Order: sequence, then C-alpha cells, then structure tokens
Amino acid sequence: MQIHRFENGSYIIAEHLKLGHNVQVGPHTTIRATECVIGDDVTIGARNTFLVGQRLEIGALTTIGSHNTLTARTIKLGEYVFWDSHVTVGHGGKFSPDAHLTVGSYSMICARITLNTNHRIDIGEYVGIGEDVAVWTHGSFLPILDGFPADFGPVSIGHHVWLPARSTVLPNRRIGNNVVIGTNTLINKDLPDGCLAGGIPVKVLKENVYPSQDPARSATLVRQVLHDYAELAAYKDLQAELHYDEDKNLIRCNEVVFNLDTLKTQGTFTRTEEDFRDYLRRRGIKFFTGKPFSSVLPEEYRRLLHSPNDLP
Repeated sequence: MQIHRFENGSYIIAEHLKLGHNVQVGPHTTIRATECVIGDDVTIGARNTFLVGQRLEIGALTTIGSHNTLTARTIKLGEYVFWDSHVTVGHGGKFSPDAHLTVGSYSMICARITLNTNHRIDIGEYVGIGEDVAVWTHGSFLPILDGFPADFGPVSIGHHVWLPARSTVLPNRRIGNNVVIGTNTLINKDLPDGCLAGGIPVKVLKENVYPSQDPARSATLVRQVLHDYAELAAYKDLQAELHYDEDKNLIRCNEVVFNLDTLKTQGTFTRTEEDFRDYLRRRGIKFFTGKPFSSVLPEEYRRLLHSPNDLP
C-alpha cells in the first residue's frame, strides 16, 4: 500500500495512486481505495470518508464538499462534477458485489442525498440532483415468505436530467435522457426520454417536450438574462458592458465573446467576465473553459470577512 499525506493530516491509502496537479484536500479527510486516480484541479473538502474496494476515479475540476461518506466497490466521477456536502454513498447492502457508482461529467449532486449502492447506480452527464433526494437499489423489511414486498436492482439515470429536491427513486428504475421531474416525486416506474413527470406516484405529465428549439424564445430569454445581470453587476460594483448579437448568437461581456451555438469563448477573462460566466451557469448556459466557475462576492459581505487583525 502507498500512503500520501497532506499537511493538514488528511491522507490517501491505495495500492495504486495517481494524483493530478493542484489537488486540494481539506482536514480530517481519509481516502482508501485499491486504485485511486484524481485529476487536475480537484478540490475535496473536510471530514470526508472514502472506502472504495476497487477503483476510485475523480475527474478534473471536480469539487466535493464536506462531511460526505462514500462506500462502494467502484466510484467514478467525471469532470466538472459539483458534489455538495452530507451525501451518503452506500447504506444497506453497500458491500455487495454490484456496488458501483458512476456520475457523468458536468453533473451536480446537491446536499443530503442518499445513493444506495446495494446495486449499481449510473448517473449520466449534465444531471442535476436536488437536496434531500434518495436513490434506492434495495427495499425490504418484512418477511417475503409472508407475502410482503421486496425489490432489489440497479438504477439508471440518463443524460440531461433534472431530479429536484425531496424526490425518491425506487430500485429497478430507469430514467431516460432529457427528462425533467417535479419536486417531491416518487419514481416507481421507468420514465421515457424527453418527458416532464411528477407526482406521488410519478406520472408522465407531458411527452417529447425536451429538448425544444425556439430561436425567438431564446432571444427573448437572452435579453432578459443580460438585463438581470446588468443589475447584479451594478450591485457588485463590476463594470460589465454587455451586447447581444442575435443574428450571430453571440454575447459580448466587455472584451470576451460567448458563442451560444458552440458554447466556446474568446478573449481574456477578468473577474467580471468570470462572474458573468458563472451567472450564465446558474441559468443552465454552461461554458467550460478549463477553469472552475467563480463569482464575485458583493462588497457589503466581503468587508465583513476581514481578519480581526486587519481591523483598526
């Protein structure tokens, strides 16, 4: 076994370890895996516990919060995954041979989520899972010989899915691609691609609605986004000159051009343009530039965070 110790006392124990550049790990975090691969610019917070029987893989530019417990045979997180705090991977049956978790790139795992890896859970790319969601791969308690129900099996969630707060996914379920689900939904059946669904138990409310293209609608939404950001920039005391070229589908923020067709940028970023990029992200318009997303803290908050030693 190899052991890699961080200055704050956290450590990684693995038979095979590959650590990228600029990996930051908070205090009181322990990572144990037979094979551990962590990409560049990964940030892991404090008081996390990883116990991975085979391979742990964390893609570049992924951020993991604090107080998480992750136990499975394999865990694979893609690039640019945002993983919040107080998330449990494991729970009942977590030491089974089918205990595997994959989370695709550009996905978001919010706080206080349970991902029960009695069987495998596969989560696609561009998936948002809201707070207090539970994904179960086993469900049983009373004796099956007396006719009581039990269910065991994997869960698959496709690409471009929004599974919002307080929803529950039961075992042996598949959620297709391009699906939006209502808050506080009980998913006890498979959901097809492109649908809007919700309810207890879940019902398909609309079919084949996502994704949809409407240039006129998009132009109106872009203008509203720029109007709203101009107000936010003024509040943050940022100088943001904004322009929208509807014909070319380009946004210019100062000297940086955001191409809405290719989701590529051109130009040199300052903190203002990074703040605007993060503002677009919060509306689902995501430009991945190889750098973490960041926003500017308003001055009225920032001045309160001075060290006591810096004050007169």
